[in-house]
Amino acid sequence: MREIPTKKVRGVYGPEPLRSGELPIAHVIGFDGVTSITEFDENFGTYGIRWFCVWKGELELCRVNALHIAQVDFEGSEA
Repeated sequence: MREIPTKKVRGVYGPEPLRSGELPIAHVIGFDGVTSITEFDENFGTYGIRWFCVWKGELELCRVNALHIAQVDFEGSEA
């Protein structure tokens, strides 16, 4: 696994589910105990996968594949 030196991620948002009454999944620092979001690339030789890891302190709440992310917000960007 290779860490990616980028701006600090503030939030990751899933795609619109396109079903009545459902909202996209969102992980944002400061909500529901989320303390940080990191990203890394997993290299499989001929292809790689970018992952976003959502943390609550030392506990990894979830790991989301970048293909399933509709939007990424970075610190310093307009919300």
